[in-house]
Amino acid sequence: MTFEEIKTVLEETARLQKENALGLEKLKEQVNKVSKQLGGIDENIGHHAEEFFQNAFAENLVFGGIKYNEMIPNMSHREKNGEVEFDIVLENGNSVALIEVKNRVHPKFVREFAEDRIKKLRAFFPKYRKYKAYLGIAGFSFSKTVLEEAKKHGIGLVRQSGKSIEVAAGKLRAY
Repeated sequence: MTFEEIKTVLEETARLQKENALGLEKLKEQVNKVSKQLGGIDENIGHHAEEFFQNAFAENLVFGGIKYNEMIPNMSHREKNGEVEFDIVLENGNSVALIEVKNRVHPKFVREFAEDRIKKLRAFFPKYRKYKAYLGIAGFSFSKTVLEEAKKHGIGLVRQSGKSIEVAAGKLRAY
């Protein structure tokens, strides 16, 4: 191969590399756009789930066979020590039900909910320190592992049943 041929090959290689870099940049932009759209869809599904279950509990203030007087949607506390938000809080003066809403529930969330959220309730909301607290997870989809994990921790499960909800709280535990 002559020097001129090598020079031509190197120039062509450089041109192709530049072209590939531009193509990769365009692909990156498209992937980011699709990711943003999917994130928006997931967020919309989450809002739909919250609204569905909040509306259902607003109509029927019963969880685990216990009647409540009030439903508080999206109760939250934020400070430098930490933060917490509960999607649905049911209260009746001596007990409180904390219900988290998920489109799809994962076993790890069940453990974290049982172990961490109750501590945050007691720490950030002194009013509820002496209340019996019951936990529930509302969702559209539960795996067998999630069902087992919830049962193990005494957490009630709330599912969509037609236009209403179905509560499975046979082994509900007071925290």
